[in-house]
Amino acid sequence: MLPNMKQDVEVIMKEAGKLLLSYWHNGVSEKKKSAGYVTQADLDSERLLKQKLFDLFQADFMAEESGQSGTKNNGYQWVIDPLDGTTNFAHHIPYFCISVALTHENEPILGAIYNPLLDELFYAQKDQGATLNGKPIQVSDPKAFSDALIGFGLAYDRRHRAGVVNRAQIIATKARAVRHFGAVALDLANVACGRLDGALFSHLYWWDIAAGIILIREAGGKASQFDGSALEPKFESCMAGSDLIHKNMKELVKSPSDS
Repeated sequence: MLPNMKQDVEVIMKEAGKLLLSYWHNGVSEKKKSAGYVTQADLDSERLLKQKLFDLFQADFMAEESGQSGTKNNGYQWVIDPLDGTTNFAHHIPYFCISVALTHENEPILGAIYNPLLDELFYAQKDQGATLNGKPIQVSDPKAFSDALIGFGLAYDRRHRAGVVNRAQIIATKARAVRHFGAVALDLANVACGRLDGALFSHLYWWDIAAGIILIREAGGKASQFDGSALEPKFESCMAGSDLIHKNMKELVKSPSDS
């Protein structure tokens, strides 16, 4: 059984958050990569997280900047996004976070998402519930989809954006409102605590959603691909929310093409 690592993970996440804020306040430099942008803050945050998390619990890694690494082969893997919302960060838009998950045989069993600007730490461990700064959280439960506020995110690859835009247009005619913030992991954390009623994305990466999946499930919600199938590292789409929201989105996202 996995030991409760909440306090240790919190210390590590806040140390990485402090590092990001030092760049945030003193300026950042960015450069293009195949999927968006990378900053020195991304690289330094990832280096810190990999070192500290491995010291806490030895496992292999899947990280945004350095890819897959490690030789433990024990079925466990730290899945790390050292700075989700890099484009926001580089443009000084205050919506970004750090996202860390521990998976076992590709199932998230621990998740932590930290918003350093607001000092908000979301944490979940399998069968132990989800918390925000130590207080229990749960997904919202609107009485009707017409009351829902839904977040969506666009793929890094422009070729895959139309599918989500088409679906967002359909959802916008049924929900109260839709929002696009630019940091998927933080969107999922906000679904887990009820600020957003649901969220949907496609053609992103495992580190974007792994921590958010367990947060939402431990907060009483559902997360799956658009067709209801399970989420795994090679997922193509993701939608999440309460039972009612998830069920309604599954019906609404059926028809548009991903082209």
